[in-house]
Amino acid sequence: METILITGVTGFLGSHIARELLNQGHNIIGLKRKHSNLLKCSDFAESINWIDCDDLSKASQSIIEAQPSLLIHSAWSGVKANSRDDWGVQAKNLNFLIDLLSIAKDANIKKVISLGSQAEYGKFEGSVDENYECKPQSAYGAIKLSAMQLLKSYAEQHAMQWYWLRIFSVFGPGEDENWLIPATIKNMIGGKSMKLTGCDQKYDYLFTQDFAKGILSVVKSSSDNSGVYNMSSNNSTVLKDIVQYIENKLAPGKNLLNIGVMPYREGQVMHMEGNSTKFFKTFRFHPEIDLEESLDETIKTYLK
Repeated sequence: METILITGVTGFLGSHIARELLNQGHNIIGLKRKHSNLLKCSDFAESINWIDCDDLSKASQSIIEAQPSLLIHSAWSGVKANSRDDWGVQAKNLNFLIDLLSIAKDANIKKVISLGSQAEYGKFEGSVDENYECKPQSAYGAIKLSAMQLLKSYAEQHAMQWYWLRIFSVFGPGEDENWLIPATIKNMIGGKSMKLTGCDQKYDYLFTQDFAKGILSVVKSSSDNSGVYNMSSNNSTVLKDIVQYIENKLAPGKNLLNIGVMPYREGQVMHMEGNSTKFFKTFRFHPEIDLEESLDETIKTYLK
């Protein structure tokens, strides 16, 4: 079992990664801010070797002494919609990554897994693979793309394996409640109506448990397959089917979904799907939980 350094453990994606790796017997070093909220990892927080990273230069010696063999970088500032075009906020992520990689080098870490985003591709319709030309249209997407190039260059210069995983839509327990699936669940439980667009968009959704197992497959891989990988369910679903499924589960017959009363925003993407064939073949991974079962598991969390 390895000792793994993870950033962003207190966040949505990082908490699911850490939980899965702990369940597999790995030792986890978690970087967090001094005043980070531990709610998303409350069930396993005591199993983490926490290191405060408000000042990485002060944290570096503690990280090196813990002797991690692998780094998973899932932290990112400015993920909410109102910060995605804030260039100042987004650019700070590059400085953090530079400092983090410098510590990884000093700690003799030879494998780095970092989370990218479909936003690096910019606007597209349909299914895209890693050969699709990146034309990011937000500060978030542009800085993510810059971070990928930074990781690639640094890792190759210092003989590290590097894996840049472009994440599409991941959902499940702990997701920000302003996103579509948790917002629909909360409204249906509370008996509140929702104003929606026509919901004819087709999006690619990957459940958190499958996402975490996908990360595990990269951790376990013994070959050097460094590079960029899409990470998605490799499939897409019409949003109308998702929200209606949730309504039928939680508020049948109440007609709380007002579908079609809101206009689509300008430039609305109607089909967003990741082609993850490269990831599936390389790491011998495939999602195990179907969409309805995933939605049921997420609903149970809210009902509790």
